[in-house]
Amino acid sequence: MSDTSTPGPARAHTGIDPRSDVQVFENRTFPKQWQEAPMYSLPTDAKEHNRLDYQHEMIKHLLGDSIYPNPDVVKNALSLDADSTPNIVDIGTGSGVWAIEMAEQFPHANVLGCDIVLPNHPSDAVPSNCRFEFLDVNKDMNKLQPIFNVVHWRLVEPATSDSDHFFYDVARILRPGGVLIAIAANPRLVDETGAVIPLKPQGDPEYCHFQHFNKRIYDYLFAEGAPRMVHSLWNQILGSNPNFKELKVQEFLIPTGPWETELTDERRKLAEMMNENSLRAIRSRAVGLRSQGKWPLDEINALEEGSLKEYRELPPCMHAYSKWVFATAVRTDAPWSARTKPWEIPEGFGPEDHIIPPLAP
Repeated sequence: MSDTSTPGPARAHTGIDPRSDVQVFENRTFPKQWQEAPMYSLPTDAKEHNRLDYQHEMIKHLLGDSIYPNPDVVKNALSLDADSTPNIVDIGTGSGVWAIEMAEQFPHANVLGCDIVLPNHPSDAVPSNCRFEFLDVNKDMNKLQPIFNVVHWRLVEPATSDSDHFFYDVARILRPGGVLIAIAANPRLVDETGAVIPLKPQGDPEYCHFQHFNKRIYDYLFAEGAPRMVHSLWNQILGSNPNFKELKVQEFLIPTGPWETELTDERRKLAEMMNENSLRAIRSRAVGLRSQGKWPLDEINALEEGSLKEYRELPPCMHAYSKWVFATAVRTDAPWSARTKPWEIPEGFGPEDHIIPPLAP
């Protein structure tokens, strides 16, 4: 049922940059720093980069063959009429596919891909106007100069300790009229209204391994500290930032697979790609959970196998959606305003808003 072919151009991943500080578990590669302070549950190796390339094609399909939302605004920021060479930075570049394609689409611009683990592409696969550098989104934003026309931050929210602070950093490095592109997703299952589907106990006809699997991931990543999955508040967070204007936030619900009735060909392809992407991600996240040693292996293995079976067979409990959020915001012409106080999470914003709530008593 799942389409395992790679849509779009296949890119060769020969591994990761050997300068990356990593460790290996179950033949998968993870950043060393996340073992001590978990911020992200996925590996950072060639196998994961191949999945990210597949996910990139899925996002492109969702956006009508575009690799960024709000294309008129983005293209305007990268206009050839600019007084100086446009600069683009991809923060949390992962496989580097977005940075490479932006360099191909905008050969007059310089593109920088940044991450704590960098991809290792064949030299002839990277355009001359694209390069990669190490950067930790939580520590190194001050190393970037205010020269950028576009800042791209895709699916890095879980690894960003303070999104509001990050958005102020982005405003500092953007030129007037420059554009922030922010993209987030939450793997938890939601219904057709976007509401989180509650957990059900074992034995319940609506019990879902995948939702319990996600609960383990969120317990592992978000048990301590302030909420990091705050994309449901982007309208407020970015809307209150004086450095931005023309904020546009879009939400999409992508089905877990082709279970909907009367699917168009385009919708069916999107659902199949979401299904295949999820199958690959489940396997990778299970390795991350096992690497922590916090839960019995038989429990994690059972949740992994049950989740894979549910995604392959799509029983009624999997007739659900994944919510994806896309935002663009334009830098104002006014001088940069530094953050004067931390963003305050609204009263009532609880675990059900950014993680999966526990079973009801």
